[in-house]
Amino acid sequence: MIHVIDDSKNEKRNFTFSRSLLVRYMKYFDRCLKKISDNEEIDISIHCDAEIFEWLLSYIFSVEEYEKKKGQSNTEQEKFNRAVGTSLNNNNLNLKLKPMHNNNENDKQSIFDVYDGPKLEYKNAVTILIPAEFLKIDRLVRECLDFIGEHIEEIARV
Repeated sequence: MIHVIDDSKNEKRNFTFSRSLLVRYMKYFDRCLKKISDNEEIDISIHCDAEIFEWLLSYIFSVEEYEKKKGQSNTEQEKFNRAVGTSLNNNNLNLKLKPMHNNNENDKQSIFDVYDGPKLEYKNAVTILIPAEFLKIDRLVRECLDFIGEHIEEIARV
């Protein structure tokens, strides 16, 4: 259980979050939770903007869901390749399922282009970057920095 205390709005929100996701995506908690047994329930209190923390959790859940789908897609591709290879025997056809994203370095996509989670906007990119850096959500930090770099003039106007 994560208790988020938003002092500026004088509110408190509770979030339930799996320990494995917490440690995988928010590296900040890795060192804090090493001393606690995996079987123990944990209550964590955080003082921050509750809406921003909720955005971060939505991002993590969405990335996790995207990664699962991507993994399933890779498994489906392998099954498809085996089935086609078996049925076509020695024909030299190279059939593939459409990939979820392009791995070509020149056509690099942002995670925000391919998943169904919350999006970065001009008005929230810096506000998201700061807690993402503090909580050590590395992938999100890189995405924020890329977004800010690409849209610095628009962000400065906001």
